[in-house]
Amino acid sequence: MMTLTRSRLIFKHMVELPHCECVFCSTQEELTGRTRIYLVFKDHRKVYQRNGIKGNWEEVVNAEDRQNIWDGFEQAVIERKIPSFVAASSEISMI
Repeated sequence: MMTLTRSRLIFKHMVELPHCECVFCSTQEELTGRTRIYLVFKDHRKVYQRNGIKGNWEEVVNAEDRQNIWDGFEQAVIERKIPSFVAASSEISMI
């Protein structure tokens, strides 16, 4: 599991994926400017972070890290100031 730099996360975009019951979130660390990508499963209160080096998703198991991400996510949802989308279907149409 990757350790997170405890810098305030600024949520930049959110895409709700109803067919997966999760929300894809892109964030930026305020201090470092580093981009982080998360999958937030609202019903299960689980958070996964993308590990670009390994090419996989890893569950954020550290309770403090998970809570900080969750708090930022909830605040972004309440404020509704960032681009947020809902994926209507898992099907891709060809043009």
